[in-house]
Amino acid sequence: MEDNHPTQLSLADWKTEIISSGVVLICLLLLIFFPTNGTMQEFSKYLLFLFILPTLYIKLILKKKLSNFGLSLRNPRFGLVWAAMMLIVSIITISILFNFFDFANNYFLPAYLASNFWLFLFNELVLTAIIMFINVFFYQGFILFSLIKKFGLASAIIQALFLTLLVISTSTLNWKLAPTIILSFTGGIVTYKTRSFIYAYLMSLIFMISLDAYIIHIFK
Repeated sequence: MEDNHPTQLSLADWKTEIISSGVVLICLLLLIFFPTNGTMQEFSKYLLFLFILPTLYIKLILKKKLSNFGLSLRNPRFGLVWAAMMLIVSIITISILFNFFDFANNYFLPAYLASNFWLFLFNELVLTAIIMFINVFFYQGFILFSLIKKFGLASAIIQALFLTLLVISTSTLNWKLAPTIILSFTGGIVTYKTRSFIYAYLMSLIFMISLDAYIIHIFK
C-alpha cells in the first residue's frame, strides 16, 4: 500500500510560505484597487497595505520579530561592503541608460525641486526616504524573507519581479521607473547576502539622491 505521509509532510512544510504568499497578494490587490483621492490618501494606502498589515501579520500571526524579516543591522562591515558593491552595479547600469539610451532627457523632476535646494532636500530626505522605506520593507523585507527558506537566492529575484510588475501595471511606462526597477534587483541581492534590508535601503537612498542631484546639475 502506498504511503501518503511524505506528501502530507511536504504540504505542511510549505504552509507558512503559502499563507504568506496569500497575504502578499491581498496586500498588493488592495494597494492597486483600493480607491483614494489625493496625495495623503495615496500615502496612507501605501502605509497601511505595504507596512502596517504585513507588520501585524508578522507580529500577531507568525509571532515573529521584524528582525527576522530584515529589520536589523547585523554584520555592519559585511553589509556595507555588499551595499557599496551593488551601488556600483546600480550606477554602472544607470550609466548605460545615460550613454546608450535617451534616459537623461526623459527622466523628469518637478521644476520646483531644481530651483529650491531646501525643497530638494526635504523631498529626498523625507518624502522619498519614507516611501522608499515602505517599499523596501514590503518587497525586500516581507516578501523576500517569506520565501528565502525555500527559494534561497531566487527569493531576491521573485520580490524584484513583484515590484517590477506592479510599477509597470499601475504606472505609465517611462524612464522614471528605471531606477526603481534597477534597485529592486540590486537591493534584493544586498538583502539576501546580508540578511538585512537596511543596507539595501541606505544604498537605494544614496543612489536616488545622487541621481536626482546629477539630473538637476546637468540641466542647469
